[in-house]
Formats: sequence, C-alpha cells, structure tokens
Amino acid sequence: MRFVLIDRIDRLELGRRAEGHKQIATDEDYFRDHFPGYPLVPGVLVLESLAQLGGRLVEASIRDATGRRILPMLAKVEQAKFLHSVRPGDRLDLAVDVVAIADDAARVSGVARVGGRKAAVAGIMYALLDVDRTSERIDAAHAAALHAWSDRVWREIRPDAHAAKDPIA
Repeated sequence: MRFVLIDRIDRLELGRRAEGHKQIATDEDYFRDHFPGYPLVPGVLVLESLAQLGGRLVEASIRDATGRRILPMLAKVEQAKFLHSVRPGDRLDLAVDVVAIADDAARVSGVARVGGRKAAVAGIMYALLDVDRTSERIDAAHAAALHAWSDRVWREIRPDAHAAKDPIA
C-alpha cells in the first residue's frame, strides 16, 4: 500500500502556508471494509493527509531557513474534528498554516475541505528528527535512504519545483 496521501502541493509559502490536494480514487483498498455499501475515507487518513502536508511545509521551511534536513514526525494531534464525510471520487483540498517552528518541534493548524465544505480541522505537532545529526540513532546509510525517499516524494508531489525558488529543487 502506498502511504503518500497527497497527490500534489499546489501552493507552498515557506514558513507560512501550504495548500495541496488528494483525489480520492473510487477503488481505494480501504473502501472494501470502510464501509461496504457506503464507502467513506477513514478520518485518520484525512488527518494523515493534513499531517503529511504540514510535515512537508515544516521540512521545506527549515531546509530553506537553515539548510538542515529534518524528518518531521507526527507527535500530537490536537482538537481534531470531523465535520463532513469524504467519499470515493471526492477531491480532498488541504491547507496548513505554520503556528510555530522551533529547533526540535513544530506545530501547524490544518483544514481539509471537500467542495469548499470543511471535512476536518486539527492542530498538528511534530517532533523534528535532524537526519544528519543523529548518528546514534540513524547511520549514514539510513540517512541517505531517508534523503532519497524524501527527494522522490517531493518530485512526485511538486514536479514543477525546479522552476521556482524551492528548497527541494
């Protein structure tokens, strides 16, 4: 199962905001069990889409400001609310705003919408793993693998990044 839950980052304002989207395919594997006859995107996957977009915003913002390559890891979800169901064929529009970024943690607020209607809102907090400075936890080979993975995902969800001033270009 592929676990990148953003199809594209449509707007990236470093240190401030990101907007993106996920087109919900009608044949997503989870619809088989959630729920037969009335398929819904699990709320946790809507939150994960917001968390992934927020993580990319934090990652790019830190890389642009400091040159550090970090891995934002979901640490806490606050005040999550599910307001509208997300169904097969829907386009899930995502927006996250930076609340705070520190050396070892970051926080964003996010809103997911379908057809302009709020589907979910949440505050999301990340622990920041400095991939290059944590040799006691990550050896050079694993750090290289994380860099390669991150670069590949950036190319997939932001294919035009090379045309703009973008820290992942």
